[in-house]
Amino acid sequence: MKYSLLKEYLSKNQAREIRKELLALGLPSMAENALQMILGLVDTAFLGHLSWQAMSGASLANQVLFIFQIILIAVSTGITVLVSNAIGAKNHEMVSRSLWNGVYLATVWGLLMMIFVPVVPVILRIFPNVDPQVYRSGVDYLRIMLLGTLTMSFMGTLGAALRGSGDTKTPMIVAAVSNTLNVYLDYAMIFGKFGLPRLETKGAALATVLSRLVGILLLSIAVLNNYNLHARNKRGRKFDLTTIRNILSVGLPTAGENMLFSTGLLLFANILLLAGSKIYAAHRVGINIESISFMPGMGISVAITALVGRYNGKGDLRKIAGIVRQGWILASIFQVTVGLFIFTFPRLLITLFTKDLQIITMAEFPVRLIGLVQAFLAIDYSMNGALRGTGNTSFPMITVALAMWLIRLPLGYLFVAYFKLGLLGAWIGMIADIIFRSLTKLVFYLSGRWEGTAKKTALRVNRKMVDLSHHS
Repeated sequence: MKYSLLKEYLSKNQAREIRKELLALGLPSMAENALQMILGLVDTAFLGHLSWQAMSGASLANQVLFIFQIILIAVSTGITVLVSNAIGAKNHEMVSRSLWNGVYLATVWGLLMMIFVPVVPVILRIFPNVDPQVYRSGVDYLRIMLLGTLTMSFMGTLGAALRGSGDTKTPMIVAAVSNTLNVYLDYAMIFGKFGLPRLETKGAALATVLSRLVGILLLSIAVLNNYNLHARNKRGRKFDLTTIRNILSVGLPTAGENMLFSTGLLLFANILLLAGSKIYAAHRVGINIESISFMPGMGISVAITALVGRYNGKGDLRKIAGIVRQGWILASIFQVTVGLFIFTFPRLLITLFTKDLQIITMAEFPVRLIGLVQAFLAIDYSMNGALRGTGNTSFPMITVALAMWLIRLPLGYLFVAYFKLGLLGAWIGMIADIIFRSLTKLVFYLSGRWEGTAKKTALRVNRKMVDLSHHS
């Protein structure tokens, strides 16, 4: 079956109700995404005002952390998709098993990541052209963040389960609480205020870990009391290899997508470092602003995933098409509005992260460019929501790999190394990547080739119900 974003698959009343549901799920998710982003941006902003070297060091460390997140991304995606599909299929035990087995996976991942702490100085040598002070700051930051990976894994897993159940408000509230604490601790521990020692880059990392501990406590309470998750179901707490495989089969392609993207970003960082450490610092400021622009689209994407998953569990493909259309419309409205603001006021946003006039000048025009591609990001995020909700996680992985490795990196290297365009040259490659991957995912969705995987995903969460009926 062929699909269209211009065709209305729902009645006017149905479309209105779907928009309300998407906004009810999406707005809290936008706020949560913004708050989670602030967790990183507050570190960057405070460190940027400490020194550009401290800011760049933490940014390099975070790029390495993206790679270490591969299993967490797999688990979080798998839980969200399976929980939402199982709720649609009214399979309570499968909901509980998806939650708990995801927690078990996240625990193992968090513990394993700690073994890399002693070799952090070696890991950051993958950036050969980095300023020595930037390198030292990155080592300090990454060591503490790796020691605290369990906090990241539990927050990601528990939040994913709640979003899959349709509760996006609780993760938002928890993010607000933990981020408020993080702002206080960042200021106090980076600069040595309120009687605390001046820890600089180490203080930024420690503040993040401590604020996440509070977040875990609040999310745990919410999960245990969430009616849709059935977390107190004793049979659901059983370690189950089939559920583990289901979580990973859905989630690993998304994890692979992020792995390929993150390793590509490491090479992209080295391309920028060819032009100088200050060029890279300007790039990181621009990326922070770009990340802010992602917030609306990411929120709508989460809402689409949850709703599409619910109706996929019911086998209602027409309703899915209606949800995707309404989600795309909402994402476009939000992203284009944000894009206009970024294009009009780039300097205002840049000065949130640095007072260095040279960095501000370098970043201004590339930041304007990112404001012009927001319509493509709206397509990208709405397609991500649709494909993930139906379990179609392999195609986005392939698309991202092609866009990063055959478009962004070659073009970025060409324009930086040979045409000497610096940050602008690198960002031309980045924007070409965004346009390619968004249009490729759109073509795949419109073709209807996602239906086969969607049916297999629905079968996974319904199979347990069939097995139980055979034994009754």
